[in-house]
Amino acid sequence: MGYVALLRKTPRDAASHDCPVSTKAWHKLPVPPPGFSRELDLSPFHAHLLFNRGVRSSSEARSYLAVDASLANDPFLLPDMDRAVARLRGAVESGEGIGIFGDFDTDGITGTALLTTALRDIGATVLPYLPHRVDEGHGLSRQAVRTLSDSGVSLIVTVDCGATSVDEVAFATSLGVDTIVTDHHPLHSSWPAACAVIDPQRSDSRYPYPHLTGVGMAYKLIEALYDDLGRAPPERLLELVALGTVADVGPLTGENRYFVKRGLEALNTTSNLGIRALVATSGAKLGSLDTEALSFGLIPRLNVAGRMGHANTSLHLLTATSSTEAERLAAELEQQNTARRELTEQNVREAMEEVEAESAVSGVPSIIVVGRAEWTPGILGLIAGRLSESYNRPAVAISIGEELSRASARSIPEFDIASAFAECEQHFLRFGGHPQAAGFTASTHELDTLKQRLRALADRGLDGLELIPSIAVDCEVSPALFKGESFDFVQSLAPFGAGNRAPVFLTRYARVVRAHQVGRNGRHLKLRLWHGGDFWDAIAFRQGERIDVAQGKIDFLYTVDLNTWGDIPTLQLKVLDFQAARA
Repeated sequence: MGYVALLRKTPRDAASHDCPVSTKAWHKLPVPPPGFSRELDLSPFHAHLLFNRGVRSSSEARSYLAVDASLANDPFLLPDMDRAVARLRGAVESGEGIGIFGDFDTDGITGTALLTTALRDIGATVLPYLPHRVDEGHGLSRQAVRTLSDSGVSLIVTVDCGATSVDEVAFATSLGVDTIVTDHHPLHSSWPAACAVIDPQRSDSRYPYPHLTGVGMAYKLIEALYDDLGRAPPERLLELVALGTVADVGPLTGENRYFVKRGLEALNTTSNLGIRALVATSGAKLGSLDTEALSFGLIPRLNVAGRMGHANTSLHLLTATSSTEAERLAAELEQQNTARRELTEQNVREAMEEVEAESAVSGVPSIIVVGRAEWTPGILGLIAGRLSESYNRPAVAISIGEELSRASARSIPEFDIASAFAECEQHFLRFGGHPQAAGFTASTHELDTLKQRLRALADRGLDGLELIPSIAVDCEVSPALFKGESFDFVQSLAPFGAGNRAPVFLTRYARVVRAHQVGRNGRHLKLRLWHGGDFWDAIAFRQGERIDVAQGKIDFLYTVDLNTWGDIPTLQLKVLDFQAARA
């Protein structure tokens, strides 16, 4: 069986035949119009994959496949960029102390490391500052401003924050400290009275690509400054942009896609001592790093410092100047990550017990809100994410304090959690975030009212929707298709991530030759399949408990990539879902 454009069946068709089915819907994507492949001068299979990624013309196909510098935009199109460059260049040339204030997640950490490295390279006096997640919370604070001012800083540059820091910027001004804001979050009606507010979300922005992350905005500032100095920004900085963009789930379209592709190339040949040490401790391999390796290997370890301690550990790693220091810091992050995994598993079990107890009485609610006093604030986003994934609902996890409580939320595409929080603004002390990831700090006595308000908003917003997780399927094929040039074409569509998902394929009637559980506690399922006269190795992550379904013949959905764990890379099918095949 070769390339087949249409799915002939879905899991719902199989349900009436009493065979084990998935709890996920398999959603077929539309086929291109007649003549589309001829217009693109590509095979029907290749043209179909591009069509499913929004390509509608030969010129769009050329741009999509090239992923070159034509996707990058002039940094001076960003509002206030000229003012920011003038002030920053003056600070560098006069030897002023420049404070870099960033957020404590990977986007903020990498952006802070990027600015620190780039400014020190041109002789600037730089003092980076990352806040403590629990003691200081998100965003620029008066405490941070005071500390930087007392340290001799006369200019603060924010990374991944500051767009709503009206009072904090005014406080800095009162101390004689200027501020340059670089951010990518929406602004309120009044902007901070800073020297410059560089944000593509500004209503007066002429910048054509509004989806840059915090580290992307930091890079645009350096790009503009270096251009003003007659220098080209170091290409190696893009490795930090790739890490932060993937970590912040920035859409891998347009300029972001270009940055991440170039950044991955830089990462795979990196000379950054900290990144090299991090790759070694994570078990990843230089030369084969992709967005998945970043998401599941490097980024959790960079994030863990802010979750379990202080984000400075990760910042110092990325700016390390000796191998000894880098290896020590990477080992520290590895230990913290092991502890984080264990704590997360424990907390998720507790959260699911709470959800199941409530669901037994009244069913799974439209939005899940759970909380405990003993939960660590740094783990809340992970708890919420696992709950949202498991129940396909927006989820809020709360660390309940005696007076103040902190929360993180994760959501599904059908529900904008940041907008829901905005409608509950009166119940928060602080809040912010994105449509699918947000957080807040509130007085503990507000929690019951807040929970009821969020439930009402979710009931209304999700009313009538069938909240079943779905998987978008590109087309039905035989794995044999990927022995040839089609595998290389699929890889040319990378980097994959938000906004540019990896192609998903369906194969029917594959015989399971062998299935066994692998990984810690048998979490994953390793499969040996027979289809089309050949054997195929496959891995189903976090589906180990479904081993009883992996019998006889199955229909399965998967992506394709290379398994690089051995000495010789081999084709591997990554199974997203499967079910017993109809006879």
